[in-house]
Amino acid sequence: MALDLVSIAQPHYIPGYTGHCPEYKYRIGDTYGSTTHKILLDPSVQHSERLVLSDRTADDFQIYRPPQTDIDVVNARFRNGDPVYKHPMIPGYEGFLPRLNAHFGQRYTVAATEALSEFERTQLNQRAARNQLERVVDLQAGKGQPWDLADRFSATAEFKLPLVAVRPECAGILRDEPMDEPKLSPPSHSISPYFMDNEDPEKYIKKGFTGHVPYGFQRFGEPSKKLTNSALCDFSSNYRRRQSTEWAPVNVVK
Repeated sequence: MALDLVSIAQPHYIPGYTGHCPEYKYRIGDTYGSTTHKILLDPSVQHSERLVLSDRTADDFQIYRPPQTDIDVVNARFRNGDPVYKHPMIPGYEGFLPRLNAHFGQRYTVAATEALSEFERTQLNQRAARNQLERVVDLQAGKGQPWDLADRFSATAEFKLPLVAVRPECAGILRDEPMDEPKLSPPSHSISPYFMDNEDPEKYIKKGFTGHVPYGFQRFGEPSKKLTNSALCDFSSNYRRRQSTEWAPVNVVK
């Protein structure tokens, strides 16, 4: 009897459920379970005819992992000559498994089987696309007979396969042949604009720089590039002058 006083009647949403509950934000002053219980039974609330949280004990609902289709794909790969991967994969295997790093939250056997199935399906799709491309090449070369309307259109297409290079200067790139190219000079962007030559066209500070610009506080009315160039030239000239006079080493003669 005491348990009935503290328990929440069914149906209700379990506290911590983060899904949508219609009109929940308009109900206040009660616990989450009691509020959702009233909402689910209120005929004036617009919600689905079937409860989102249904009682799974009334039927034999169960999810089997991995699916039988994935198991069949892995076993078919084993029968076709792969002596390494076979369902079920024994936990503790330390070899490489393709696509295994993309599966989380499952046992090793389940994750390995689903990863192998996904990898094998990708391989089959790529192999089918390659075979189709080779068939189009043969049809356009007159080595086969078209089977359907798609093959007829492929055989009479304007652009023939394989595509030929129309830019001779790119032949070395397309064929992976080495070509003699002039050496590139090292980039000069690593030199600070404060110590560039005054004749250097790159001696300026880009627009939007919010740091300190020496000798720039007394300049205005000019574009940013011209203003910062003039300020940096004055800074460099003054720096080199003081470096050769005030900061020069002093020789003491007795």
